[in-house]
Amino acid sequence: MSTLRRVLFLASGLGEVSCRFRVLQYIPHLKRLGIQADVADLHVPMGARWKILRTASTYDTICIHRAFLSPLEQRWLRHAGKSYVFDFDDAIMFRDSSHRHFKSWQRWWRFRRMVAGARTVIAGNSYLAGWASRYSKRVTTIPTAIDLTAYPERRAEFGQEPVIGWIGTRINLMYLRAIVPALTRLARKRPDMKLKIVADGVLDIPGVRVTNKRWSSEDEVEDVLSFQVGIMPLPDDPWTRGKCAVKILQYFAASVPVVCSPVGANIEVVADGRSGYLARTEDEWVARLDELLGDEARRRRFGAAGRGMVERKYSLDANLDQFVDALT
Repeated sequence: MSTLRRVLFLASGLGEVSCRFRVLQYIPHLKRLGIQADVADLHVPMGARWKILRTASTYDTICIHRAFLSPLEQRWLRHAGKSYVFDFDDAIMFRDSSHRHFKSWQRWWRFRRMVAGARTVIAGNSYLAGWASRYSKRVTTIPTAIDLTAYPERRAEFGQEPVIGWIGTRINLMYLRAIVPALTRLARKRPDMKLKIVADGVLDIPGVRVTNKRWSSEDEVEDVLSFQVGIMPLPDDPWTRGKCAVKILQYFAASVPVVCSPVGANIEVVADGRSGYLARTEDEWVARLDELLGDEARRRRFGAAGRGMVERKYSLDANLDQFVDALT
C-alpha cells in the first residue's frame, strides 16, 4: 500500500477517549499491514517530552493527535528534517461548553500554528475541516471510526424494561442535565422507564429511575447493548459543532436507535426518521423517546439502519486505507 514502515503517534493523554478511537485502535491494524506503530504521551514533564521528540528522526512519519507543540519544538522537528501529520477531532481552537466565553486567542494561535505547519491535516468532520482549511490546503476528513468486531451483528432486546442509555464522561454530564425536564415528563408517562448512565460520574434525577454505571473498557460494549434507545443531547455552540458523534456511532454499532440534538456531526450521521430522530425542543424529546420506547419494530428497523451506516462509512474497515494514505 505504501513505503510507510515506522510511524510515531504523539498524543496528549493516552487515556483520553479521542486517543483510544483515533489512534490506539488503529495500532494492531497498522501492524497487520507491516507498519510499526509506536505511541508516546506528550502529557509528561518537559525533559521527558524532549526525549520523545528526539526519537522522531528514526520514524518515517510523525502523527500528532490533538497536542500543541511549542514554536521551539516545531523548529526542532524542521531542523531534524521531519514534517508531521496533525489529527484532531474536537473544536480545540475554542474553549469547551463549560466556559462562558468560547474564544481564546492562545488556543487559536496554537491551532493555527499547528495546522499551518503540518504536512497533512486530518479532521474528524466537515466542520473541523472547514476551520483547518483556512490555514492549510492539505486537509482531509476522516471520521472517528468504530471497530465493529467488538459488536454483534444482531442484538436481542434485553427484556421488556424500557432503558434509555447515555455513555460519556463526567464533564459531559452537563449536556445530559439540559434535557432533565424532558426526561422527568417522560418518566411520568412511563413510570417503568429507566435511564442508564455509563460514565465516570453520577447524575441523579428526582422522579426518574436512574442507574449510574461506572464506565469501564471491559463492560463498554455490553453496557451499550443493554440500551433500547441511546441519546446524545447537545447545545449548539462553537465547541459542540466540532463533536464527531462518537456516542451515536457506538449506539449504531450495537444496532441501538438514537434520539439526539441536530448539532455538529449528529446531522451527518443520523438519518432523521430512518435510523433515529433529531430533537430540538423539550416536547420533541419527550415525543420521540416515547415513540421509540413504545415501538419495538421501529427500534429494530432504526437500529439496523444505523448499523448499516457504520459499516459503510464509520467502521475501521471503511476508513483504514484512507488513514494510511493520510499518514504517507
